[in-house]
Amino acid sequence: MPSIGRPTVALLGQPNCGKTTLFNALTGFRNRTVNYPGATVEWAIGPLRASLGLDADLVDLPGLTSLVPRSPDEAVTVRSLFGQADHERPAAVVVVVDSSQLSRHLYVARQALDAGLPVVVAATMGDLLARRGLALSVADLQRRLGCPVDAIDARTGDGIDGLVRLIRGVLEAPPPNAPRPVAAVLADGVLASYREIESMERDCLTPVPLPGLHLGGAAPDVDVFTARIDRWLLHPVCGLFIFGLVMVGLFASVFLLARPLMDLIDGLFAASAAWIVALSPDSLLVRLLGDGIVRGVGAVLVFLPQIVVLFLGIGFLEDSGYLARAAVLVDRPLAAIGLNGRSFVPLLSGFACAIPGMLAARTVSDRRERLLTIFVMPLMSCSARLPVYALLLAFLTPNDRPWIGGLALAALYLCSVASGAIVAGLVSRLLPRTGPSRFMLELPVYRAPRLGSILTATVDRSRHYLVKAGVPIVVISAALWLLCNLPVASTAGLSPGESRARQLEASYAGRAGKCIEPLMEPLGLDWRVGGSMVAAFAAREAFVGALAVILTVSSGDPGSRESLLLSMRAATRADGTPLFTTAATVGLVVFFVFALQCLSTLAVSAREAGSWLMPLVQLVSFTGFAYAAAFLVVTGLRAAGVD
Repeated sequence: MPSIGRPTVALLGQPNCGKTTLFNALTGFRNRTVNYPGATVEWAIGPLRASLGLDADLVDLPGLTSLVPRSPDEAVTVRSLFGQADHERPAAVVVVVDSSQLSRHLYVARQALDAGLPVVVAATMGDLLARRGLALSVADLQRRLGCPVDAIDARTGDGIDGLVRLIRGVLEAPPPNAPRPVAAVLADGVLASYREIESMERDCLTPVPLPGLHLGGAAPDVDVFTARIDRWLLHPVCGLFIFGLVMVGLFASVFLLARPLMDLIDGLFAASAAWIVALSPDSLLVRLLGDGIVRGVGAVLVFLPQIVVLFLGIGFLEDSGYLARAAVLVDRPLAAIGLNGRSFVPLLSGFACAIPGMLAARTVSDRRERLLTIFVMPLMSCSARLPVYALLLAFLTPNDRPWIGGLALAALYLCSVASGAIVAGLVSRLLPRTGPSRFMLELPVYRAPRLGSILTATVDRSRHYLVKAGVPIVVISAALWLLCNLPVASTAGLSPGESRARQLEASYAGRAGKCIEPLMEPLGLDWRVGGSMVAAFAAREAFVGALAVILTVSSGDPGSRESLLLSMRAATRADGTPLFTTAATVGLVVFFVFALQCLSTLAVSAREAGSWLMPLVQLVSFTGFAYAAAFLVVTGLRAAGVD
């Protein structure tokens, strides 16, 4: 919320105009900025940097294409502009326009001015305009619009001081009358507004010499470099093939590039756990800290480098403008299952976490398509599944051929996309259509990715992952270790291995585990794995930490990732047969591909859908299907002689 007595300045503009980048430059906040529409869903608020000399709060409103809202996020923006949201009407509105796309972006500025809002126009993307051999006349645009205008480059900071001076001038001017209703703005005619905007574009853009461009004096209408690349990347056949290669390369790099850092983190946590336990081996509290908490947390954090590599790769693809092309490529396949390309952005966000993906679904204007997008969101393989996949694939993959793990990981992500498409296609036939599906997407031009912004976004995403997963992992690791070690059983006269088995069987966890044993037996597993799967409902990545704690108690291993893999290979069932067979492990992977195991996701799904009916259907159907699919896979592999 804005501070009392401090004026509020709102940032307004169409998606992908550079609005959030400007917000970061003015406030110093490290908000995530991506290069495709639909990233900002709820507004962000922060004070302007003290060095700018203006005491005001800045509000980054969700992008919109018109003051007539067509989706929940656009409604948030309109309510904020007209003082109908949780904060007062802004004292100044900075309309951010892409100067290389004036004919489209000035429509929002024209509507805001017609509504009587106190407007300052910030023109961005001047470098892209120059690539077309054009330059923007700020004076002419200011004269035609009748409001202050400044050309800026938020990525480099050029023009920021001048923009702040213009904002200060608007804040110091007498307050304007209350804005006109949106209906009154529309009554003036949309076509007339666009005719005026096209005239502005002709008057305010002037050609400039462009080395290497021979067009007989005429400036190109599109970015030539972008058009040449898009002939290949947007091709219906070559484009999909290239996209597949990019994704396979990305997921293969997750395994190959992260290995050295994983080994380093693994060794640090293993040494720390052993050092703590060595301080007082007979102390229950010391063993809880070392074998329980440190080992459980380390078993999950060892996979953080893989998550960082994944976020870095996605960041480069986002910042270059490539992922927006993917939305265009998948629009036709999505239309066949009741969605459109607009759902691609939320579904892509779901690969990081289902929760922001569901929130990003507010950019989908059609309620039917929005609910369908939310329904299939848990099938997207989020980053919380990555530690589980990494552990199980490392168990299945030969050490001298890590590329197999990369291909398998890419296959799992493709499987999640395919399953989401199939489910969406089936469910869409049960939901009545409310009208024709419309998909409009402005493709950004290709730009050289900025390493600084990508690293900042990666750090923010990784920190969000650690904050989200940290508390559940610590709590679950500590609780499971206590449940596995209490009450203390009498092990006099028994060998170390027999003592550990007796302790685990007599513990609270062992007694409770017998209740879920019948469910695990058809999958070739036992209660130890079942208990870890139950722990994963708090956070999917907690499965790894829970399994590490339980296998430590039963095997006595010191607690590194490699020893966890050795413990898995050495673990046996009650009859002495191996616990983690190839068939059982593959079945476990299949279960995690489909199962909905995140209580937070269920809560957000209920909030976005307006009731608990849909999340309950998601929980029962996805988890039930995951169990059935795992059972069929295990049974099929055993029948084929794979065990």
